[in-house]
Amino acid sequence: MSERIRKFFYNDALKGQYGYLANRRRQQLTFAVVCLVLMAAIITAGLLIYKKRANILMIPGLLMALPFANFLVTWIAIANGKPVSPEKREILKPYEEGGMLLYHLHEVDEKGKRHYLDCVLVYQGGAVAYGSLLKEEEKKACETDVNVRLKKKGLPMRLKIYPDWEAFRNRIAEIEPFVPEDEAAKVEKTEEALLGLCL
Repeated sequence: MSERIRKFFYNDALKGQYGYLANRRRQQLTFAVVCLVLMAAIITAGLLIYKKRANILMIPGLLMALPFANFLVTWIAIANGKPVSPEKREILKPYEEGGMLLYHLHEVDEKGKRHYLDCVLVYQGGAVAYGSLLKEEEKKACETDVNVRLKKKGLPMRLKIYPDWEAFRNRIAEIEPFVPEDEAAKVEKTEEALLGLCL
């Protein structure tokens, strides 16, 4: 398999890593377009071969609408997020290298509402997030939802969201860019729980 084809079908970045969102968006949109083209081709072939709308090829053609809708809905759901700028990422690099940082999280609350978090820094005392698109009421709802769900999972960590970059930057400046060995398991478990709450 050529490198280009492999990159088309596989996302090199894992959920929570930088670059995951852009790759996933591209894949979902591409798969939606492919399904739409296949659906149109099958239906057109049926009309040309049988010369009537009620034909056997209409069934697989119309069934292609299901994966098309699935890929399109996922693309729409993650379309509003944008990657952290290279300048901001440079500031976050020490935390990323320390395994403390998650990027591009679309948190889905228990009511199905999505909240986009540009990045989340998980450390031994809790988690702080930068959510550039969140308004004040959305920020509070997201914090409450995540904190309740983390508590249900037995994780005594609390999430605090900062919609303002400077406030977020000042807060993370107080946090060391490494996790002590005795806290590593708890931080990793919290990261897994946060990823589980996200698209």
